[in-house]
Amino acid sequence: MTEKVQGLAALLKSTGLTEPQLLNGVKSGLGTAVNFAATELAKPDAFQLSGPASMAKLQTALLKANQSGALDSFKATLNQSAASVSPQAAVILKESLKALALTDVSGLAGGAPDSATRMLRSVAEPVLRAKLMPLVSQAIAANGSAAKIKELAGKAGPFAAMLGVPGAADLENYVLSQVIETSFGYLAKGEAAVRANPAALKDKFAAKIFAIGKK
Repeated sequence: MTEKVQGLAALLKSTGLTEPQLLNGVKSGLGTAVNFAATELAKPDAFQLSGPASMAKLQTALLKANQSGALDSFKATLNQSAASVSPQAAVILKESLKALALTDVSGLAGGAPDSATRMLRSVAEPVLRAKLMPLVSQAIAANGSAAKIKELAGKAGPFAAMLGVPGAADLENYVLSQVIETSFGYLAKGEAAVRANPAALKDKFAAKIFAIGKK
C-alpha cells in the first residue's frame, strides 16, 4: 500500500492537480485510448486467429494433405466468434473506467508507455473473462467450430486423432484469451497515440497526466 501512496503523491506533485482532477483526468485521457481500441475492434480484420497451440500438429498434417482451404474456413469461424463478442468487450472497457479509484492510478507516476493500459487491465480483465465467456461459448456453438474441427481431423488422415484435436472448451478458452489480448493490444496502441500527442486531448488535466514521461 505504501508504494501506491508514494506513487499517488508523486503524481499529484508532478502534475499539480488535486485528487479529483487527477482521477478525472486519467479517466478522460484513458477514455480516448479506449475509444481508439473500440474502433479498431469493430474493423473487419480486427482479429487474426489461427487456432490454439494444441492443434499445431493437426494444422501441419492438413497442409501436407493439401487441405489449406478447409483449414482457412475453420480459422474464419474462430475469427467470426471473436468478432461477434468484441462489441461487448469494448463496452466493458468503457464501463471499467468508471470503476477506477485513486489507488489504481498510482502506477502512472513513472510515465511508462503502457502504464495506463496495464492499470485498466488489472481492473477490467476479471470482468471481461466473466462476462465474455458465455458469449464466446454461444458463438462457438452457433457457428459449429467444434464440429468443423472434427471434420478437419477426418481430412488430415487416419491418425489425426493422435495429433491433438481441441474440444469445444479448448476453442472457447482460446477465443476468449485472444479477444482479451487483442483488446488490450489495441488499447496500448491508443495509449501510445495519446502519449505521443497529449496536447491534443480536450481535457487539460488529462494532457498533464499523459505528458509524464514524454521525451
